[in-house]
Amino acid sequence: MAEHLPRSIEQIVEDQARRWGLFQRTDPPQPRRPIIAISRQPGAGGGQVARRLSCELGIDFFDREIITEIARSAHLSARVVSTLDEKDRDVLSDWLVSFASQEHLSPGAYRAHLGRVIDVIAAHGGAVILGRGAHMFLGSARGLRVLIVAPLEQRVAEVARREGLSEAGARRRIAVVEGERRAFFWRHFHTDLQDLSAFDLVVNTGVIGVDGAVVAVRAAVDAAHGKAGATLLAS
Repeated sequence: MAEHLPRSIEQIVEDQARRWGLFQRTDPPQPRRPIIAISRQPGAGGGQVARRLSCELGIDFFDREIITEIARSAHLSARVVSTLDEKDRDVLSDWLVSFASQEHLSPGAYRAHLGRVIDVIAAHGGAVILGRGAHMFLGSARGLRVLIVAPLEQRVAEVARREGLSEAGARRRIAVVEGERRAFFWRHFHTDLQDLSAFDLVVNTGVIGVDGAVVAVRAAVDAAHGKAGATLLAS
């Protein structure tokens, strides 16, 4: 059997743009599929929850690395933006031209480009977005904003297991990641990462585990989008 090598960000974007373009050309209008923005504490299992939701609901998955690279690359952003209708592309054309001319992005410019990328994903519908503050751009009217948490001791044990670290090393790793995320939110949104009012649902995997978290988020999707939409997603 041939070995499956990881796809590059370029390949991922190209494949995604092709699917979106094909969907627009061939499929009749369908009920709007959900956008789920997943934020998480390090070691709480948010990545597992996000990937499970993408698989079970049959919707696209975008992790923070993909979102970041699209936001920073004018070429990749052009491929993403090109999947929108002409009227939408007209609205975004000035943004894309200014983006292509910038070699280094200021925090304000990066935030604007990041928001545009998430806007495009939201416009197509049917995606799980992991990290990068996606919930700050979506709002409750456009997507379900979820925070995955767990007790510190459980997160320390998980990070130690996953990354082969000692308990002390895992604690340091969590502290570094949490510090980076707090800095990211303050730099780009001037807000506290711990502000729970920015989320529609907070799920503690220390209580219900990853399986329970997936069930809880799916129930929230059903409640937000109705049984008809949930049936379409599960089919």
